[in-house]
Amino acid sequence: MSKTIIANFLKQLRKTSGLSVDEVIEGLQKYGIMISTKTLYGYENGTSMLNADVFVALCRIYKCDNPMDLFGNTSIKPPEIGMMEKYRALDPHGKEMVDFTLQKEWERSTAEAEKANVVPMTLKEDTPDYLKPQAAHPHAGTEEELSLMREDISNLKRPE
Repeated sequence: MSKTIIANFLKQLRKTSGLSVDEVIEGLQKYGIMISTKTLYGYENGTSMLNADVFVALCRIYKCDNPMDLFGNTSIKPPEIGMMEKYRALDPHGKEMVDFTLQKEWERSTAEAEKANVVPMTLKEDTPDYLKPQAAHPHAGTEEELSLMREDISNLKRPE
């Protein structure tokens, strides 16, 4: 993402929030971030790039709950944000349990999806007979072979 895009969003957020540059500088000081008005203007016009800490603090000051929405990424939905916040509050054991469960569920779900999208095997003309499937279904041979199989089945005697 370019500096210009971030700069435009920062400027837009400040103006939308109705805050002056001085008010933003004071707000940043509450987060332990000391910058000059010149630096803030540099962020807003793209001549300098802010770090993650400053970005997060500015988002909080501007009351921007989900900055990813601003950049066109709406793939993270509010319920998922809530889940992330809960995850962050877990102790190491809790995170390990969630990680384990998530991994196993992902594996199960992807395996089920793969089963649902099974692509039938295609045989080449030179495939040896021992590699060809021997099941009795419409793809097992020619119509003549299927007819012979049906006849063989119908001629089988049931035990009495």
